[in-house]
Amino acid sequence: MNAPHLPAQPYAPTQQPADIAFLERPILLLFSDDSTLFFARRMRTCLQAADPNLTIHLGWVVSENALSYRQMVQLLPEGPDFAFQDKADFHTLLHARSHRAILTSRVYRHLGDEISQKVTSVTAERPCVIGFLGGLDFTPKNGYKRRRFCDAVYIFPSPELAVFEDMFRDWPDRMWQEVEFGHPSFTTPQTLSPQELAARRDIYFFTQALSPSTQRGRLHMLRVMAAIAQANPDRNVWIKLRHLPGENQQHLHLEKYDYPGLADQLDHMPDNLKFTACTMDEALETAALGITCTSTAAIDVIRTGVPCMVHLDFVDNYVDPLVTPMRKLFADSRLITSLDEMLHLRAQAPDADWLETMFCTNDLGTRVLQNIENFSQRPFQLTSR
Repeated sequence: MNAPHLPAQPYAPTQQPADIAFLERPILLLFSDDSTLFFARRMRTCLQAADPNLTIHLGWVVSENALSYRQMVQLLPEGPDFAFQDKADFHTLLHARSHRAILTSRVYRHLGDEISQKVTSVTAERPCVIGFLGGLDFTPKNGYKRRRFCDAVYIFPSPELAVFEDMFRDWPDRMWQEVEFGHPSFTTPQTLSPQELAARRDIYFFTQALSPSTQRGRLHMLRVMAAIAQANPDRNVWIKLRHLPGENQQHLHLEKYDYPGLADQLDHMPDNLKFTACTMDEALETAALGITCTSTAAIDVIRTGVPCMVHLDFVDNYVDPLVTPMRKLFADSRLITSLDEMLHLRAQAPDADWLETMFCTNDLGTRVLQNIENFSQRPFQLTSR
């Protein structure tokens, strides 16, 4: 695979303001780590489904980067279109008339500073800023506050829309804003036929950087995977790593006990128990079953129609701060799985009503484009100098 072409210069638009009409300008997707890059890639797919002729740029927020070079090569081999390095880049972006919209699953500090200014908010022809949640959010109200100045906000599960509106009903500084339900990783799940699933033999355990939070809890999961591998010699059991050991030391979520390092403590490592750093999409192409503890990977597994198990009864779970919110979020899903059920690979189908609250329809790209058009027609706009 070729190395990515990484921009050597900061963001600098080349077109003049009059060159491109607002609704014909490109859309910019921001990223800075693996999670935000997954979002950007999937959002790009949703937008292209709505309009195959769209020009979509990917912008790398270098000032908050937590991507390794390996991950950039793996996930975006063509490299980003722009690099944003400082506050000046974001100020230019908001006033350059180079893009019709900025879509992000993280409201970066410099971007947030710019859009929080009232004059910037009402400036005509600036890009529409649309903020999505980063994934499964166990402290969503904090995320809502960070998105209060976005022109459109996308939230899930669907009951949280009422929570958002109630929380900020009396905003003294709330400007024009639309609130929607959805996320590009939470679109209507696919359906795999029994024949398709029967032809698959791979089992994946999708690891998470922070959970289980103790060494004993992680060893518990590793031993469970070893037991499953030993009981099913005709299957491969893959431990899907998010990061390689020692990688991404600037990441927001640092892994204290990596699974390859813990494998030395196993009494026996079955030949069919293996580690992989493949992409999520590559894993889900062959997965017959996906297992996780508190990771957003559960949603990816469900979305692709693969049976999913959420295991929360691991050793030391009572000291893990992510277990209680995960249990609450998945309480009605039918996917929370006991140790016995997991060892015997007894997966259940997700609850249909729960799915409706978590997953949006596949018209997400169309709705986003409508948000942008509505934004361009908002009642009061200050003509920029």
